[in-house]
Parts: sequence; structure tokens; C-alpha cells
Amino acid sequence: MLYFAYGSNMARGAMPEARLMGPARIHGYRLALTRRSIRWQAGVLDIVAAPGESVWGALFELDDDDLARLDAKEGAGFAYRRIEVDLEDGRRAIAYEVIDKEPVEVPPAPEYSALVLAGARECGLPDDWVSELERWLAVPDVGTTEA
Repeated sequence: MLYFAYGSNMARGAMPEARLMGPARIHGYRLALTRRSIRWQAGVLDIVAAPGESVWGALFELDDDDLARLDAKEGAGFAYRRIEVDLEDGRRAIAYEVIDKEPVEVPPAPEYSALVLAGARECGLPDDWVSELERWLAVPDVGTTEA
């Protein structure tokens, strides 16, 4: 099974058992900080439908045990839900989206932003995407979301 990671799960160590396959992109979505994380005490990333936009992330290959661990980590069913996304290359993968989205985006913790950025670099995401993430995740007031 293929898994599309776009947030902190891209970072080394977040997915130790899964095999990193490399960068991937999905169209029709954008990133948003729509969940207030208990762990981070700040906002964490989500993908929301957005025609004409796209999101880069890391593609992993998972087995059933990896998927069960990931479901537990992501709070599948109460925090995030699994969805299927179409990759730019025509394959399908699972991704996680926030179930109950905050009406206004929640700024991320600096440590969370650093982890996302480190993961994006480790996974070989394009430099222009990493630069965009750096600017976006550093902004204290990320605005509102129309999720």
C-alpha cells in the first residue's frame, strides 16, 4: 500500500518501518493548519480540497502492520481519517485528513515547523516547495481556512 505523507511523518524516524519511495505530488489540494494538536500545543498540517493547487509530499510503501501503527499514531477515526488521493503519476495512495477542522488556522509550534522542513529536505522534495514551506510555516498568523 502507498502512503502520501505531507507533514511531520516525512521526517526521518517518524516512519521507521516503512520504505521511502521518494517525492510525490497530489493535485487539487493545499496545506492548511486546521488541527490543534495536544502533543504540539499548536497547529498541525492537514490537506484540504483546493482546485488548481497541489501539495508535495513523501511517498512510502506500507504493509498491514505499518498501516495499523500509522492509524494509531494519527488517531484514525477521531482525529484524522484515511482518504485515497491520486498521485501526479497516476497511482493512488492513502493520506490522512483532519476530521473536525478548526474554522481558523492554528499557527504551528517552531519545533513542529522545523520537523516538517527537515522531513521535506530528507525526502528530497523540490527546493522551491521547501522554500515555500519555510516562508509559510514561519508566518505567525496564517489566516483563515475555508475547509
